[in-house]
Amino acid sequence: SFKLGQIIGRGAMGEVYEARHVTTGEEAAVKLLLDHVLAQPDHVERFYREAKIVSSLNAANVVKVLAVADRDSSIPYIAMERLHGQDLSDWLRARRRLTLPIVLTMIRQVGHGLEAARTSGIVHRDLKPRNLFLAKFGNAEVWKILDFGVSKLIGEDHTLTRDARVGTPSYMAPEQITGGAVTHRTDIFALGVIAYRSLTGRPAFSGDSESEILYK
Repeated sequence: SFKLGQIIGRGAMGEVYEARHVTTGEEAAVKLLLDHVLAQPDHVERFYREAKIVSSLNAANVVKVLAVADRDSSIPYIAMERLHGQDLSDWLRARRRLTLPIVLTMIRQVGHGLEAARTSGIVHRDLKPRNLFLAKFGNAEVWKILDFGVSKLIGEDHTLTRDARVGTPSYMAPEQITGGAVTHRTDIFALGVIAYRSLTGRPAFSGDSESEILYK
């Protein structure tokens, strides 16, 4: 249903293309899995699981899902709203730090998105600057949470990550590192670390190796 354009994002598992709906002309961002990932059933299942989770979150501060491929599709895809703007990682790279009013607005809006996830029993588990996007809608700006690919449903006995340690070291909560119970507070911790980085211009935890960062 979508005509693809240029690649606007790329990760280890897949690529995101700018796109338009072939009938309505509506803009979209379409996420596709890489060829070698398609050959791994667990990764394909996790992809559809992400689509289901994000589709369930009808929140202004979470990226909106427009369409998802059928389970028996030869090309799994997630079509999401096309966002124009910049993610927080690029913001900080260009400016190093943000003003207090901007950070307060970000915390408040991202907090609304995390609250929607909490009430749905979802923990993001990988909140970081790359996954927070300041989207422009005319004269308005809205912070959106992206990428629920390694999220966890509260009450699940296991996950498709095989309960491996997941997350980004500089933003992981202690319970992620020690193998403790992951809850919505895990995401709140990450948001606090993001706020620190945004206000001070430096990471809360740093080191020469991943082990040193996790220890701190």
